Amino acid sequence: MVRSGQNYFFVRLEAEMDMDGDWPLPRLNTLFKFDRRPAGSSLSKTSSIASTFSSLATPVVAEAVQRAKELSTESDAEGFHQLRVAFRKLRALYWAYSPYLGEEATAQANEEFKRLAAVAGGTRDWDIAGDLLRAAQDSGASIELLVAAAREKRAQAVVHSQTMIKSDHVEVFLNDALLRAQTTLQSSCNDLPIRAFAEKRVRLAQRALRKRSRRAARSETAHEEDLHDVRKAGKKLRYLLEFFQPVIKGGHGRTIKELTSVQNKLGQFNDIAASETLIRSASFNEVPPEVVQESLQWLEEQKCRRMRAASRRVRAIGS
Repeated sequence: MVRSGQNYFFVRLEAEMDMDGDWPLPRLNTLFKFDRRPAGSSLSKTSSIASTFSSLATPVVAEAVQRAKELSTESDAEGFHQLRVAFRKLRALYWAYSPYLGEEATAQANEEFKRLAAVAGGTRDWDIAGDLLRAAQDSGASIELLVAAAREKRAQAVVHSQTMIKSDHVEVFLNDALLRAQTTLQSSCNDLPIRAFAEKRVRLAQRALRKRSRRAARSETAHEEDLHDVRKAGKKLRYLLEFFQPVIKGGHGRTIKELTSVQNKLGQFNDIAASETLIRSASFNEVPPEVVQESLQWLEEQKCRRMRAASRRVRAIGS
């Protein structure tokens, strides 16, 4: 049950199901209070590790639940994107708390977050590919048939995403995952302060980003996989800084802005590379092969240009 229009959601869980064999869900009749304030707004350096997790995770879960409900009947491009972002943020948060959540529980939850993000991402991927194909068309490419076919692929992806979002019982899974994590953390780190722990996890994420950036920078010709690894590491660090900024030492607003700028460059490259892969793997029965090839040639040219720009930014990080 969801009551909106106030500063919180109340969600009553009354379900008994098994998502994938690793997540047997108990029969619950529990009221969760979902704070609608931004994640981190109520944190302080004296907060405990356990209470901080609840403060950070609850609004992200609430957003994911609300977006999943909206997208079960709507097909808003930005809505699918933000749903995928919410699942990515949860993956970063579970990684941060994995020393106390345990490797197995973290891996199980993150695997499901990843799968749900992919469900939301199917529509988003065709949105991006469609935008790029229209840009190619505007630049003179004769690919009208492929642009129309991409719109149809997008419509099919919407139906698939909506069907999966409905059948996955996203709300039940997310609230159960949150309850499990809260229970584990309250028994293991409810009296431990957050600041030192948060700073340590941020340092680990920073080292991972530097390591991946240096590996990508050492290569004269950057590889797609290396740039993708840098992008993922940068996202994780940015999400952690956004989560923990109220409790860790020093101002990190500038770092977040720089990471966002780098992510934009890497994201532009990734959009083109992913769209190229998507079009290569799709079947277009009504589109002549030469039309598909023309679009791929345009995407390849754009990818090379974006890769050079992304590589320059990555080398700056790794230096």
